[in-house]
Amino acid sequence: MSVARRLMDGAGWFNVRIKMCFFLALTMVGAPLTILVTGETLNRTELLDKLGLWAIVGLILLFPLSKLLTYLLVLFPIQQLNGLCLEIQKGNLNPFSEIPPEPAKQDELQKLRHNMFWMGHVIDCRQKEIRTAMEQLEDAQKQIQSSIDYAELIQKAFLPAQSDVAAVFKDSFLLWRQRDGVGGDSYWFKQTENGFFLGIIDCTGHGVPGAFMTLIVQSFLDRLDATKFEKNPAGVLTAVNKLIKKAFSSNGNSASPDDGMDCTFVYLDNEKTEMVFAGARNYLILRTPDGSLSEYKGDKKGVGMNKTSLDFEFTNQSIPVERGMRFYMLTDGLTDQVGGERRLPYGRKRFKAVISKNHNQMIEQQNELIEDFVAYQGEEKRRDDVLVFGGEL
Repeated sequence: MSVARRLMDGAGWFNVRIKMCFFLALTMVGAPLTILVTGETLNRTELLDKLGLWAIVGLILLFPLSKLLTYLLVLFPIQQLNGLCLEIQKGNLNPFSEIPPEPAKQDELQKLRHNMFWMGHVIDCRQKEIRTAMEQLEDAQKQIQSSIDYAELIQKAFLPAQSDVAAVFKDSFLLWRQRDGVGGDSYWFKQTENGFFLGIIDCTGHGVPGAFMTLIVQSFLDRLDATKFEKNPAGVLTAVNKLIKKAFSSNGNSASPDDGMDCTFVYLDNEKTEMVFAGARNYLILRTPDGSLSEYKGDKKGVGMNKTSLDFEFTNQSIPVERGMRFYMLTDGLTDQVGGERRLPYGRKRFKAVISKNHNQMIEQQNELIEDFVAYQGEEKRRDDVLVFGGEL
């Protein structure tokens, strides 16, 4: 008989228990009384013999009968409850084919059995509700992920082809990894008659809001006539600053959002004899062929930010270059990432330690940077988008 059937038939076993107790009481008490009542026809010796025989039989039957009575009164109800607990442990929270009858008022074990049924029934109902909610959440997650995947394609379509960027350098790498598939890091590349612009951009926000901001910035940059800003990346930043601030103030609200970008922009002529750098709360790192590093810092104002006035003029820095020199531009997602045993930021020092090494090809440098960054991050959660560009002249 299955555990569920035995549990369901608990009321029948309760009646058997009562009958067995009555039988034992009748046998152990009624039989001696009967002998005493009917013993008037017996002499004293015969009466004592019968009572003695009955005492011997009672002693012989005492252990098995007490064991049987203990099982019926205590052990079997406990086995019932244990069986119910095992069924619940296996996930069968409703092992009864029908609701157990109301227990007798004096039978606490039957009350416990009845209450455990309702406990399992309630848990089962809650689990079904949770499963339904989880299925709905899973469907919603799939729809959201599908939307993000499509948004990633749209964001990539706005970016210049990486092959176009690589074509103007002797060697280069572009490490672009968004934290949430889409994000606020992007890059801009524009060729002119005498050279080209290259910019690394870190817009405010992450995920979808950050991605929207990159599309806005890319549209503003593409709207500009790059030929008018020849050798003038600071002029590009100044123009975009005005466009962003006017765009976010055109809604009529007195308090405009503090949205914009930090960035590093450079202009290089076709002969690569001179580099012009302009930055907004960002920097440029140069590495000479002998491995020494130098850092150039941009202005301390962000493009489009509330603290940057509408008429703020960004500044250019002219940098002489030589063949074999490498330069690096990056957003703060890499250097600000927490990790290591002390849970400190990755930092510029670790970044410079990697790029100062002699790598024959820049892809080797990128691979070592990725390995070092991932190892340093460890089990920590990614905090930001990561964008690093390295180019050799």
